[in-house]
Amino acid sequence: MLRIAIFVLLVIIILVAVNFPKFRRTLGVTLMLMIGAIGVIIWQDTQERELEFERIYVKQAQLSQMQVRPGLNSRSFVVSGRIQNVAQKYTIFSVMLQATIKDCEDQTCKIVGQEDIMVPLKIPPDQARDFSVTIPFSGVPKVRGEAVWDYKILLVRAR
Repeated sequence: MLRIAIFVLLVIIILVAVNFPKFRRTLGVTLMLMIGAIGVIIWQDTQERELEFERIYVKQAQLSQMQVRPGLNSRSFVVSGRIQNVAQKYTIFSVMLQATIKDCEDQTCKIVGQEDIMVPLKIPPDQARDFSVTIPFSGVPKVRGEAVWDYKILLVRAR
């Protein structure tokens, strides 16, 4: 129904523009202003999104109490813990977390699995939130020795 109304409105505008030259000029100026305004809005939104990843340093989001348990299948694991926002000004909205599985035998460790996952959390300044996220690995990590987990925050999105 909405599509039909928009189509009818466009047909009316085209018919009026064909019959009235002054309306055509006004319509042209109006369309150019609208296109310019839309371009400025898109540019500002792009700039704002880029700034969201630069407002808080990665070191201002701290991981603690990290735990891991098997997921629903052999390729996934459930990682849980706490993220603290030590920044004084901005609220964290998401964190890119990297989880690494190392196979350690005789004091030598090899990485057998590594995945990145976005953790959506709203964490106000100087507060912490607990999280739990399932991380699917692209292959089934085979650990022969002791499995050692390592966690790292790659990106922080904040406003």
